[in-house]
Amino acid sequence: MKNILASKRSKAIVGIGIVAVSIGAISKIIINYPAGSCMKGSQQMTFDK
Repeated sequence: MKNILASKRSKAIVGIGIVAVSIGAISKIIINYPAGSCMKGSQQMTFDK
């Protein structure tokens, strides 16, 4: 059985995957989304023309 990381293409794909996962983890730590809804109480959105 050939080594999975033998070719440059598979090394590049694994590297891109690691970078993508690390960016996702960092952004989840940095960006704090509000726990509740964005609208307070019983506000309504109206679109005036």
